[in-house]
Amino acid sequence: MANAVAKKEAASKEVAVYDASVFEQFANAGMEDVRSDDMSVPFLRILAQLSPQVNKRDGAYVNGAEAGMIYNTVANEVYSGEDGVTVIPCYYSRRYVEWKPREKGGGYVGSYSADDPVVSKTFRDDKGNDILPNGNLLTNTAQFFVIMMHETLGPQRCLITMSSTQLKKARKWLTQMQSLQAKGKNGMFTLPMMSHKYRLRTVEERNDKGSWFGWDITREGPLDMAEETDLFEMALSFAKSVKAGEVKVKEEMGDENFGKSSPRSQDDDNVPF
Repeated sequence: MANAVAKKEAASKEVAVYDASVFEQFANAGMEDVRSDDMSVPFLRILAQLSPQVNKRDGAYVNGAEAGMIYNTVANEVYSGEDGVTVIPCYYSRRYVEWKPREKGGGYVGSYSADDPVVSKTFRDDKGNDILPNGNLLTNTAQFFVIMMHETLGPQRCLITMSSTQLKKARKWLTQMQSLQAKGKNGMFTLPMMSHKYRLRTVEERNDKGSWFGWDITREGPLDMAEETDLFEMALSFAKSVKAGEVKVKEEMGDENFGKSSPRSQDDDNVPF
């Protein structure tokens, strides 16, 4: 993966090459008491013009970060939006996320399933946001739990969320994945979500309300089960953990939650999920 990776504190020393297998007998040492709620699933987000990681005067600035790059919220790295990242989708979830508006301090409030009664209590403001009676925003959010193929660290569990104008990208991606079928001994069947790799890049988009960067998703091809069985099993295990509620999502406020980096388009109202 030919990505330009920039860290907040760029390393100036050469990294020693070593054989990690020497640590195998000490696997997991020191982490015996770590639980799922002690860790954060990294978000992969698209940086906008106003993202703090892009502002050199902001404490959250990441060296080399530019609008349109892909940001890893835990590793504090950015990846080229033009080159993109390779991911294996593992699990999809649709959530309605409640946020306090920025003028009230901002922040995550709660997350609800699509059939929760709170979803029907919103009204649309003049900016196209769905507002609850308490004044908070409710954001229709597509969550994709993925394995990202990191060029130096190997496969990493991550989360990609899509809301506002990116909901139609989520719909297209889901449709593409569900269209992949094969013939088995009992007839045709839909391939598992984690059977293929995808390349996620970013592209500039615009409508009459402004411009922003959005996702561009292309299928790279199927996993090579002769060589990548362990990778498939890792993705399958991640999906099972998410479904069982063992993976805790620590929501973080993104620019898309307020319609500033990705203004709502009329197409969003036609997304059937």
